[in-house]
Amino acid sequence: MTRLTQLFSLFCLTVLTVGCSSGDKPDLVPVAGTLTKDGVPFVNATLEFHPQGHGGVSYGQTDETGQFKLHYTTGEAGAAIGSHEVHVFGGHEQGKAAPASAATASNPDEGEAPTIIGSPDGEKKRGRGNGAPAGPVKITAEVSDSDNQLSLTMPS
Repeated sequence: MTRLTQLFSLFCLTVLTVGCSSGDKPDLVPVAGTLTKDGVPFVNATLEFHPQGHGGVSYGQTDETGQFKLHYTTGEAGAAIGSHEVHVFGGHEQGKAAPASAATASNPDEGEAPTIIGSPDGEKKRGRGNGAPAGPVKITAEVSDSDNQLSLTMPS
């Protein structure tokens, strides 16, 4: 092979490698917000943002004021742009007693997906009682390519 042919082959290989290395991960944008129920912050809830288009799930957990930040499945901050079905697990209204049936072993705001641990009776739960939903509550949210300070409301 001539030197020019070798350089052209190397260029093509580089372009293919870079083009294929992006995988299926979508462009991510920062997402934060507040979760409330009847105007009261909904605290200690785990949120899963399931995009209706391209991409994987983003996770977050509400703090003691109902605030959350999302992290993608890879641990990077943010979520995919577009419509999402949001699954809310556990949590309770601020000021009410926290459910004693379950807890998460990690904080998704620190870049890790939540790990659910079992209740004392050995059953795995995501939270129930004292205002916590029996199963995931599903709501919708729109993530745009600009300001993503979301205000989500739990159904009454």
